[in-house]
Amino acid sequence: MSQPPSRDEFNAQAAELIKALGAEAFCARSGKTPDYTLFVDEERVIAEPKSAPRHPYGIHCEIREGDTGSQVEEALKQWLDSGEAYEAFISTNICRFNC
Repeated sequence: MSQPPSRDEFNAQAAELIKALGAEAFCARSGKTPDYTLFVDEERVIAEPKSAPRHPYGIHCEIREGDTGSQVEEALKQWLDSGEAYEAFISTNICRFNC
């Protein structure tokens, strides 16, 4: 059975993807879907595009209506730094690593 990446590994890999694709690519307003979601394949964090079948099963940051570019970046940074992103990943994959 494979092990999930640690929170630090997850955050570092997610930050690299966010740097490459932009903060807004992983954020969506309530009820919407982002251009990409974060998904872990093996022990590597990857970006799943909307066209990928696994996109709905990845995680993303929800932002408020009307947030500006800098507010989106801050919300995403807070989402990662607070551990909320990692907890969302673990909660959506609990059976994958523990069943």
